Amino acid sequence: MCKKIVFLIFICSNSFILGSDLSLLHESKQQIQKEKYNEIEASYKTLKYNWISPLNLSLSSNINKPANSDIESQINGASLNFNQDIYRFGGISYQMSYANYNKKYKLADLNVQNIDYYKQIYTNILEIRKFKLQLKQAQFRLKNKELEIFLKQEQYKTGIVDITLLNSAIMDKNDELKSIITIKQNIIQKEKELSILTPLEEDVIDVPQLSLISEDEFLQNNNEITLSYLQTIAKKEQFNKTKFDYYPNFSLNGETGYQYFKNDYNSNYDDDYYNFGVKVTIPIDFNRNSTIQEKKIDYLKQKLDVEDKRIEQLATYKSIISNIKNYQEYQEITKENLKLYEQIMNLTKEGFEVGYKSGYDLQIIQNTNEVDKLEINIYEINIQLELVKLYFSTNGKGNVDG
Repeated sequence: MCKKIVFLIFICSNSFILGSDLSLLHESKQQIQKEKYNEIEASYKTLKYNWISPLNLSLSSNINKPANSDIESQINGASLNFNQDIYRFGGISYQMSYANYNKKYKLADLNVQNIDYYKQIYTNILEIRKFKLQLKQAQFRLKNKELEIFLKQEQYKTGIVDITLLNSAIMDKNDELKSIITIKQNIIQKEKELSILTPLEEDVIDVPQLSLISEDEFLQNNNEITLSYLQTIAKKEQFNKTKFDYYPNFSLNGETGYQYFKNDYNSNYDDDYYNFGVKVTIPIDFNRNSTIQEKKIDYLKQKLDVEDKRIEQLATYKSIISNIKNYQEYQEITKENLKLYEQIMNLTKEGFEVGYKSGYDLQIIQNTNEVDKLEINIYEINIQLELVKLYFSTNGKGNVDG
């Protein structure tokens, strides 16, 4: 268990390279993420050293005249005092350790936020490119629908088909036109989402070509599991700190200063003074056991969450792998269709040349062939979309081709 934790902490510290590259984002988003980093650093220092008590500097000047006396006195003074814990039976070291792991957790969480920005950017770009391919497909299908309507009209004129088949062809064309409108709207929507994240246009951003990572790599470098581990360590240190808060603690207190006294009878003094001491404090709190138990349960729940995250992420990995395999199988089926279309096109060309096939038949089969060629590219984008989910669920230690 300890080795795993150390390994994951090492991962966390090294993975920040990916999450710290914010160059694709809008300047304002880059600045926000940098300020979050500064906030974590400031919070860490506050939490780590808040057991150090401040030195209190006091300056005073008082004039005193009692109601039953005409004597007026003046007292001026300056002092420096402190009350500092020097030993809490380990409580101080646990507090500093908690601050350290809490910082690691927050930095890892910020890193995941930064990685997620890139995930959103690349996902939007791939979605835009997929919709553009689907738009081309719809336009080829529309050409076929128009050819089909023309042929049905000619057949209707000669009485070969009835109005039902012609009407059906017209309705199919209308459906395709509606599909084109929907696809164009989807492109606009994705471009808007992309513009919120980056000032760059889709066509100038280079999307990395990702490849598969193994199950072990995925689980070892998984962001959710790493975050859960780091939070577990932080909560363990917080639990230990809470336990030791109820142990005796030693503190050093002291004050040194200067005082000047003068009254109307010229009775005065002008001198330094000091006092120092050691104090032992033994907390006696009725809620001690329940408070400690609460922190212990919080820690144990977080330990269980690590295994839950592992189960959840393993299921995610298997689902992504299954989707990729399906898309690859779809590609193979479509490639077989293309071979068949190639044969049909050759037969249609031969028939057209000798006059027993029309040019319309050739155009229809050519358009259908183009639709399937585009379908293979769409499946490839779908595979890359799944790999984006896989890669950006880790801290950037997946595989990038090229």
